[in-house]
Amino acid sequence: MRLSTTAVVVTASITAAATARSQPPDSVARELGRVAATVTSLGAKYGEQIWPGFRPDTIPVAFVLPDRGTLLVGWRGALPSGFVPLAGHATSGWREERALSAASTGTEISGRRVAQVVVSTLDAVALVPLVFHEAFHVFETASRRSGRKFGAGENAMLVSSYPVFDADNETLFALEGRILAAAMNATSISRKRELARQFVGVRRSRHRALPSEMAAFDAASEMNEGLAEYALVRALMLLRASGDPVGREANRRLQERLAALENLTGATNLSLRLRFYQTGPAIALLLDELAGPRWKLRLIAENMTLHDMLASVTGVDAIADSARVRAERTFDLGRARSEAQQGIARLQAQRRAQVDSILGMPGIRLVVLSDSLPTRNFNFCGFDPQNTLQVTPTVQLQTRWWRPCSGGPTYAEFNVPSVYDSDAGTLSAVIGAESDVALTSDGQVVTLRDGGRLVNLTKFKLSAPKASVDAVRADVWREGKTIFVRAKTAG
Repeated sequence: MRLSTTAVVVTASITAAATARSQPPDSVARELGRVAATVTSLGAKYGEQIWPGFRPDTIPVAFVLPDRGTLLVGWRGALPSGFVPLAGHATSGWREERALSAASTGTEISGRRVAQVVVSTLDAVALVPLVFHEAFHVFETASRRSGRKFGAGENAMLVSSYPVFDADNETLFALEGRILAAAMNATSISRKRELARQFVGVRRSRHRALPSEMAAFDAASEMNEGLAEYALVRALMLLRASGDPVGREANRRLQERLAALENLTGATNLSLRLRFYQTGPAIALLLDELAGPRWKLRLIAENMTLHDMLASVTGVDAIADSARVRAERTFDLGRARSEAQQGIARLQAQRRAQVDSILGMPGIRLVVLSDSLPTRNFNFCGFDPQNTLQVTPTVQLQTRWWRPCSGGPTYAEFNVPSVYDSDAGTLSAVIGAESDVALTSDGQVVTLRDGGRLVNLTKFKLSAPKASVDAVRADVWREGKTIFVRAKTAG
């Protein structure tokens, strides 16, 4: 495998190129084509070895040249709107645009998941692993399942409140990095295993002292960015094996990562979130050496974090695991699971019947839709947690009171039982007799008969003794005894 290691600054290449703006400069397109070809080759051969089901060669890549445009490669079928075919490349297209704020990320174009990479250099040793990283984010998103840690991501807002000035936490965090660096450098499996156990002990001690949401942020960040960075590191390891200048450059970058682990809390000019770009792949590489590839499927099947998986494979949790197995045998786990499944089925049937009964009551039924709002859903601006019942993972029954709200702005209040479907973005309730319901727009009373439809009402209000809706703009229509309100933005 031969790749150019010359770092070519794209903005300079673009400035020097004397080509039409409807196409990228030939030199840039050529180099990015080589990068894409390398990703395809390595991805097809080694993607499944990096992670079960991961095939970066099947994921389109959008190379963003911030001052010029986007080169889309690996696209199958008709190009998305705005892209023109790239001469001589059936699966590539070019869209001319400035995108100065673009970031490397997993994204969507025309409803299809794409690995987006912002190009500041044409150095293949920088770009190929970065494509693997962003392609893994696309893979994670496609793998996301409700209640599962893999693919769930983290609450990045916690970066702004993370306890970076807590000396105890910072001390142990730094120690975690040094332990992982030592484990990476260790030459025997027994020494790696001992250091992994030490890491788990320090990590759990630190997490016990952290607020639970911060400990969860650590673990989720390692699962999200850490595993994507593991894909990047594995790509660097593949490039290192080439043995030519590319291999030497890849090896240099891998050595830099060891130094970053040893000084995990020392990069004060960088976001603490980047720490997990180091710890995540280090833990994953340790797991590769201590457990082989089978740990990956088990991580997902048992819904574990990376450090808990490390605890399990190194025997840290051996006593607890053994006791759990004995308990499962003694107390008949199979019967307990069967009873739990039967209980869940009864509860689901009961809750569905409860919803049907509530929405089947006499009176006007109100359905408020959020599909035209920015979030396409409602927030909980007020609710009674003791009167909130789950009907399905995405449907909730508020048995007494709640105040939904959303951008737009839209506000509502229900003092009657109501049903919220977060998947559909709808809330429903029977709000009383027809004579009790009043509709106004701009303060003027409006009349809505069966089959009628009113579009783009401004300052819309629906009022009833036990329910209300306020929307800056709305479409309203009626079908029999049901009034539909589609809340909309002010524009």
